[in-house]
Amino acid sequence: MNSVQSLRRENRVMPLYHQVQQLIRHRIATREYPAGLQIPSEHELGRELSVSRVTVREALRELVRENLLVKVQGKGTFVTMSPQVGLPPLKYSGFLEDLYERVKKLEVTSVETSRVPVPEKVRTLLHLGTDVREVMRIKRPRHIDGEPFSFTVNHLPIEIGAGIDPAALYTRPLNEVLEHDLHIPIVRAQETFEAAPADPEVAGQLAIPVLYPVMHVTRVMFTEKDQPFEVVETYYRADKYQYIVNLTRVKREGKWTWHSGP
Repeated sequence: MNSVQSLRRENRVMPLYHQVQQLIRHRIATREYPAGLQIPSEHELGRELSVSRVTVREALRELVRENLLVKVQGKGTFVTMSPQVGLPPLKYSGFLEDLYERVKKLEVTSVETSRVPVPEKVRTLLHLGTDVREVMRIKRPRHIDGEPFSFTVNHLPIEIGAGIDPAALYTRPLNEVLEHDLHIPIVRAQETFEAAPADPEVAGQLAIPVLYPVMHVTRVMFTEKDQPFEVVETYYRADKYQYIVNLTRVKREGKWTWHSGP
């Protein structure tokens, strides 16, 4: 579904002008609207997105306030020469220590814990038997520089989740609580990355339109004896997330290959 169709859908999460604002912001971030470009007029944008000129004008006004756009009298609206849309890349080389540092840079704005029926995906990833009926679910949106950045949903066995103090999660990474407070050794993690459209809950948490693309990361945490014990699903705003892997050419057994790492 394209951007126009997405905007046409009923969306009670945010005002329509804000949806237009986020769409233009995304086009600037992805350089569809590069620095210095004159963007389409209010009339053209309104026609493309099937919204009123008043809606477009309000969206553009907000982007001008953010110094992403500049209006030139008698000429039109232009992308500023150095639009600061994205955030500095978060270094992540594949080590658990970098994972801890990554989340420490973010501000947890709320913590919601509850016992829920076991989702089938979680049951499969944690190898839970049919006799296990519930797991503990923890939801946390995170902000950086005062803006939504990610939304994380953790699933843990009840016997582990019941021992977690929700108040601690405002200031400490959950992995740190698991290791230091509950003495659960974390030996490795397996991550899967995929692009996904934001559902209403994710869209509301990240302040983006429903169906707006997000980076969806599923992480399975393993303890001793390679036992999976936690499923973490994190949704990142696509315009604020960068994943960087350093690749180095190395020679092994007489053959050149790539090595990932710092």
